[in-house]
Amino acid sequence: MSSIPSYIWLTLVASVLHAFSFTYTKQFLAHSDNRVKLAFYSQYAVGLVAFCLLPWVDLNQLWANIELIVLMCGFILIAQTSYLNALRHGDASFVVPMLGCKMFAVAGLSVLFLNETYSPIVYLGAAGAFASLFFLNDGKLHGSPKALGFVLLTCMLFAFADIAVVLLLNKGMGGLDLAVFVFIVPTVLLMPLSPIIFKRDWQVSKPFGKTLFIYAVVQLVGIIILMVAFKQAQQVTVINIVQSSRGLIAVGVVYLMARFGFSHIERLSKQQLINRSFGGVLMFVSLAVAVLGLS
Repeated sequence: MSSIPSYIWLTLVASVLHAFSFTYTKQFLAHSDNRVKLAFYSQYAVGLVAFCLLPWVDLNQLWANIELIVLMCGFILIAQTSYLNALRHGDASFVVPMLGCKMFAVAGLSVLFLNETYSPIVYLGAAGAFASLFFLNDGKLHGSPKALGFVLLTCMLFAFADIAVVLLLNKGMGGLDLAVFVFIVPTVLLMPLSPIIFKRDWQVSKPFGKTLFIYAVVQLVGIIILMVAFKQAQQVTVINIVQSSRGLIAVGVVYLMARFGFSHIERLSKQQLINRSFGGVLMFVSLAVAVLGLS
């Protein structure tokens, strides 16, 4: 256990937080049918919380890398919109595990843009993690065709955002700085335009505001931890392999949220829990194999 790099543990902690926050976004759909608005407002919420951290970040890094930061924010905003569309057409316990497909997009882009190379055992672990998604999704790799299409688009967009993250970190930007900038920039640029973009549908009700705040705090803490992991690892594919554990964690999160009465959350049957437990074991073994390939 002591030989496992600290960035592996950090990524696992971030995965737990993001399994909750990604599943929790299902609650947004109780407040609006406008997925673009929900995507933008979820970014605004995290950005407003992130403003509290400005005294601890280096603003010079923002101005020196503003073009790449804006590009990365654009990828994230479009990906968030696509993700919410996927949730609209599919269950969270299908959509969230399928985000694990992002690691294949990241691996391909890393070869092209970052010249990353790994031993075959790491890719074996990645393949095993992908196979586990078959069981995490009840023995099928498809749900609603629209949900599948949107979640695959989400994976590709988030993969481009991850490449931008590593490029920025390689330029010397700190993990906390990047975590703050990625949410503050779209908040500053787009939030004042919301009455124009969304016209009569721009207001936020008190219940929606509470939902956004809970999401924002959990999402921001998870992002900060993840950026620290990226900074330590300096390899985007490894982080994404470990992040695939979010699929298993999400199954537990969905089960608990349904038990506690959260809206828009499906209830899992006994057979679903059995299938997904097996998938979880396969996921754990695959991650262990990938980690061994790094040592």
